[in-house]
Amino acid sequence: MAFTAGNVCRRMVVALAAVVAIFTSSLIAQQAENGPPDVGEGSLLYRSPISGKFESVPLLHTDAQIDVRGLAASVTVTQQYANSSAQPIEAIYVFPLPHGAAVYDMEIHIGNRVIHSVVRERQEARKVYEAAKSEGKRAALLEEERPNIFTASVANIMPGDRIDVHLRYVQPLRWEDGHMRLVFPMVVGPRYIPGTQARGYSGSGWAMDTDAVPDASRITPPIRHPESRSGHDISILVDLDSGLQSALIQCISHMINEHRLANGQRRLELSTGATIPNKDFVLEVQQAQSQQPGTALFLSPANDSSETHFLLAAYPPTVQPAERTPREMFYMIDVSGSMAGTSIEQARAALLQALDGLGSNDRFAILQFNSTYQEFSPEPLPATTENLELARRYVHNLRAYGGTEMLPALRHLMQKPTIPGYLRHIILLTDGDLGNEEEIFAAMRQELGNARLYTVAIGSAPNLFLATKMAQYGRGTFTHIADNREVQEQMSRLFTGIEAPVLTDVKLTWEGVEVADVYPERLPDLFLRQPLLIYGRITKGHSGKLHLTARAGNTPYETTIAFDTSKATFHPGITTLWARQRVEEMMDRWRETDENGRTEIRSNIIAHAIRYHLVTQFTSLVAVEEIVVNPSGQCNTTAVPTELPEGWQMDKVVGAPATGTADAFFEALGFTLLLGGIVLLYLQRRYATVKEGARS
Repeated sequence: MAFTAGNVCRRMVVALAAVVAIFTSSLIAQQAENGPPDVGEGSLLYRSPISGKFESVPLLHTDAQIDVRGLAASVTVTQQYANSSAQPIEAIYVFPLPHGAAVYDMEIHIGNRVIHSVVRERQEARKVYEAAKSEGKRAALLEEERPNIFTASVANIMPGDRIDVHLRYVQPLRWEDGHMRLVFPMVVGPRYIPGTQARGYSGSGWAMDTDAVPDASRITPPIRHPESRSGHDISILVDLDSGLQSALIQCISHMINEHRLANGQRRLELSTGATIPNKDFVLEVQQAQSQQPGTALFLSPANDSSETHFLLAAYPPTVQPAERTPREMFYMIDVSGSMAGTSIEQARAALLQALDGLGSNDRFAILQFNSTYQEFSPEPLPATTENLELARRYVHNLRAYGGTEMLPALRHLMQKPTIPGYLRHIILLTDGDLGNEEEIFAAMRQELGNARLYTVAIGSAPNLFLATKMAQYGRGTFTHIADNREVQEQMSRLFTGIEAPVLTDVKLTWEGVEVADVYPERLPDLFLRQPLLIYGRITKGHSGKLHLTARAGNTPYETTIAFDTSKATFHPGITTLWARQRVEEMMDRWRETDENGRTEIRSNIIAHAIRYHLVTQFTSLVAVEEIVVNPSGQCNTTAVPTELPEGWQMDKVVGAPATGTADAFFEALGFTLLLGGIVLLYLQRRYATVKEGARS
């Protein structure tokens, strides 16, 4: 056959038809692979925003029972797992708990059987779990990734199984100015992961481990796209002590119902019964001002000795204001992608209120940061009417996008030269959802100098561990804004505290009793109406006095606080809280020590945590059922997806989501057809030119 332009055209048409057929077959195969699998009744599915595939959700429901008594809350969290597939599975669930929680127990419930946990050194617990998994035994492992992020692994969930995992912890509650705030976190906000080198995966998350965040894949659970079918839900029940009968209750985050119980307690629960876990549960209790005690003492006897552990909350009297010193205010605002939506609205409102509170003798500066940072002015400006008006316009134009490179921006501020005669304050407004907390803590210890740093945690699921720890290292305070409605009140409290004199060089002496292992060892500076929480052990005596000395500016300050153990309130969780506080003290020393000194501190933490049955960075809880249910030892690992926090925007956090594999197919097919059409058009014109030449 002659190789003419007409033949080429016909061959191109046939070739294009073949390409379309191949692509269509590929699409059908991919749709079958990525479409919803055949599942049984009661199954939950979600579509991964990363892979676009439908996957079964092994976690059906979470239930939290919270008992609030005085300065502590005892909590039982029940996670209900099920396997609706035809194969044994291992469920991996990365979830949040309060950063001050002392987690001390885990149980597996399978029908009428209960499997209790033991605490082990972390790597040893992992080996016990992996051995049970490979032997085909049901097992559960609870690990701490951060003080506010934990991983539960449940192995050999057999087809048709329903397994309940019960976790128990106790957490301290802070009363400030007659207010107590209880936060039960429901979702791990997607973390920004900095770093220059990727190091593979150590967990089941969407991010790779990096040189800056070596465990990034362990703190970045897969994210369920908000438009796909809901995953598991959560219910919450809170019982308030009878001593709070007259307190004003307000739930900042959710609608709740309240019931009065016969014993005088108040019971609170979600109005909807259950909800999607996409924002923190925030409950605020306001007691009448006259009912706030000057001191509150809680005790619990140690199980293995005659000693008694205590928690003492002391509220020093208000110090009379001294002459106001001019301030140098640095406002550092997070405008990264995770702040898009309601979070940036809250941050803008808070910053505008901060500008309104500046005095005529103050100076101020604003720095916004995301993937990089930008300043309103290179140097702090006087708080004149003109400068403040320009600053308000600047704040109104702030937009959220990009990464969360907090460390370079913070270092830039900390290294600025100070102005003689001014007190420097740095106020950080952020959701704190990043993974390199330890790098930030180290930089603050080395570079903050005499400045004070205050944190304002913004949004529906902020990283409260980062915010509170930065405030601790910065000798400042921590403020939590969970809703636009409380911006004004919370920021007013913050600036009232900054304006009031601070008690520094706080020291304690005890009279009438002998005490040991008192924490915190380095007492913090005290702000207006801020309580001093002291944990310790009473080794001898029952009543006595606590003498507190400090300095308010250049003026000596002294007060005496009487206490009597016979009039104290007993709470069984105080020993566990004391043990957790001791872990925190040792962890701070571990952070400040070089590698040579860390080994001994780590060993001390492990021994202490095993004695008091605590989950820490170096110890885990593991439970194994000594029955082989899966002789092959093979099971499919499934990571439980987390919700996108309320108010967040998916495309600002992870980019354009892969909501379906057909999109890529149609893009490739369209490109192929377009290219083929261009070739056909060229050949057709070429053929017409040849024919015209032949006629002439």
